[in-house]
Amino acid sequence: MSMRNRAVATVTAALLVAGGTATAMAPAANAAPYHGIDGSGPVHDDWQDEENLSVDDYASSNATALWEAVLWADGAKYEDEDGDWHPFTKSKIDGSFGPETESATQWWQDRYGLPENDGVVTDDCWKDAQNQLHGPYAGSSVQYWGDARTVTFKRVGGKYRVKLKNTGSWKNAYYDKVG
Repeated sequence: MSMRNRAVATVTAALLVAGGTATAMAPAANAAPYHGIDGSGPVHDDWQDEENLSVDDYASSNATALWEAVLWADGAKYEDEDGDWHPFTKSKIDGSFGPETESATQWWQDRYGLPENDGVVTDDCWKDAQNQLHGPYAGSSVQYWGDARTVTFKRVGGKYRVKLKNTGSWKNAYYDKVG
């Protein structure tokens, strides 16, 4: 092989390797940003800048499941259409912000003296709830010390994780995904 052909072959091989590396790295570089409950700092300021949750905002999401776990931990109650009150049970941690979660959020807002009790999880709710966060502990766990029980979350790579119905596998607490 001539010196010129060897040079062309070497340059071609280098370009192919570089192109393959760039192609292999492209999906990671173009990956969608994380849109979920953030946990990338001290635990005491994790939830102070989270999105609103309501029947209109992220009503079907793992972020909603995380909030429902807070309601359950604090022993929240919800009012049914007949005006009867029921405990917000572990089975209600399903990631669906429906009338029961809305009513339990209103109960929670009243209980903790928040200025609005409209059933919408706002900055005031998040800030008040984050005061009950403790950790992180071994295994990247963070605990919410509620009035009725303690709930454990995971905080891995700056992302909160939650369990639906407080059982099963850990799910990233995305705003736009449930399950």
